[in-house]
Amino acid sequence: MGVTPTRAQLPGQREWPPEWESFADERTGARITRLTGFPCINHPLYYLTNSFTRDGRWMVFASDRAGKMDLFRVSLTDGTIQRLTDLDGLQPFSGNVVDDEVFFTTDGQIHRLNLEEGSDRILAGCPGAGFGEVTVSCDRQWAAALITREGRAGILVTRTDGSASHVLLEGIRALYHPQFHPTDPEQLIYSADPPDPRMWTVRSDGTGDRPIYRNPPDTWFVHETFLGKTRNIIFSHWHHGLCRVGLNDGVVNTIAKFSAWHVRSSPDGHSIICDTHLPDIGLCLVNPESGEHRVLCNPGASNQGFQWREPLPLGASTSAPGWQTMVETATGETAYGPQWSHPHPSFSPDGRLVSYTSDATGWPQAYVVEP
Repeated sequence: MGVTPTRAQLPGQREWPPEWESFADERTGARITRLTGFPCINHPLYYLTNSFTRDGRWMVFASDRAGKMDLFRVSLTDGTIQRLTDLDGLQPFSGNVVDDEVFFTTDGQIHRLNLEEGSDRILAGCPGAGFGEVTVSCDRQWAAALITREGRAGILVTRTDGSASHVLLEGIRALYHPQFHPTDPEQLIYSADPPDPRMWTVRSDGTGDRPIYRNPPDTWFVHETFLGKTRNIIFSHWHHGLCRVGLNDGVVNTIAKFSAWHVRSSPDGHSIICDTHLPDIGLCLVNPESGEHRVLCNPGASNQGFQWREPLPLGASTSAPGWQTMVETATGETAYGPQWSHPHPSFSPDGRLVSYTSDATGWPQAYVVEP
């Protein structure tokens, strides 16, 4: 059981005592641990990336407890919290833990932080650009992130040793959320906004750019990601249900008809975790083959974003409104957020924990639950 924290500006502080608290979900009995309790913004990394270290001892999260957004890690053994970065312009949803390193972005730069050595290396830069979350290829040779500069979106691809980089698809469409395939180190998928189809794929050298499925603008697909290590992609058909589409054949099938929102596969592809909205029935575990689903726990998050109540998504031209939702600083409701008001559940690499965010206590805090 942690201490009761108080709000403070502590720019030089490097370590915090445990703030965690464990309890059982009132409706399902699932074991939940609230890992943070400081009265400020705290959340795991983005649900499309990984927040856990390879040995399962730490979870990395973002927080402004020291006066600005930085990265921290919390021990899953004793609850100790340690500060990892002290940088200006950190994008709080950009981080991705890969083995024992954290890839993340600041204003105009992609970083690679070694957790054992504490060394931070800048891999690539694009002055004046905004960056999104970082995805890393399965062979660890490439990293990629959305960039936006002068109102034009693109994907910056860099060698993970910092030796070379290039930009794909700049200005072609409103694109964001690039993701490397779990087993093909040159295959990316990414998202677009209407009037373009939602789901696209491209090779890391810029060849093979094509839509995976040509949905019309009035069909709202969102939150796509790979199903385990397969060449199937799961996504939410908003207001309709959880679906999958083949990367090769573009065939869409419905997995289950319920209010699935942000969806994420377990690493082995045997299970899907998702939050739900309108109605919010909690975090749900889904069998991707049968579609059977059950409530794991009930985060009680505020789930802000007035656009989610609309029948159609916002359209775009060649800008990147999706990126703007990731870096918003507003504390009140916006079109799609604030993002920290969404649970964004995601499995640990070993599948033994699910991380999520909830602002049920009045401040967004980082949680884990045992599936």
